[in-house]
Amino acid sequence: MSLPLITLLLPNGTAPAKRGFYAMQPGTGTVNLRATIRNADRHFWPGQFVNVQLILTTAKAVLVPSQATQISQKGPFVYVVKPDQTVDLRPVTLGQRQGDDVVVTTGVASGEEVVVTGQLTVAPGAKVRIAPPAVPQNPPEKRPS
Repeated sequence: MSLPLITLLLPNGTAPAKRGFYAMQPGTGTVNLRATIRNADRHFWPGQFVNVQLILTTAKAVLVPSQATQISQKGPFVYVVKPDQTVDLRPVTLGQRQGDDVVVTTGVASGEEVVVTGQLTVAPGAKVRIAPPAVPQNPPEKRPS
């Protein structure tokens, strides 16, 4: 049996992610983890804070930005852009959040484009213009090696 992977990354995102394996020791209402990470380049030091991502399972999933999802009286939906640049209102079933994205279990297929901004001005069948992705205003600074 292979153990799930654990990923460590410095809070400021400057160091490359490190992957390793962990041993789980269940307790009362908590889980203590002990990870074994190779650290030959000495990015991590004792007592340092890191962001930890524990990957229990992996699956193929459709992710959409969480701001693309809307809620109506009938439940969650997204506007999907059709090939003729018109939109279609699609009811969706939402799964887990993954950062700023959310898993869509039904309603949207892989590769389909969804409306992310301006949903209040869109109606089913309306023509839309696809804008290029926005560039981050303040990208994280990288320290010299």
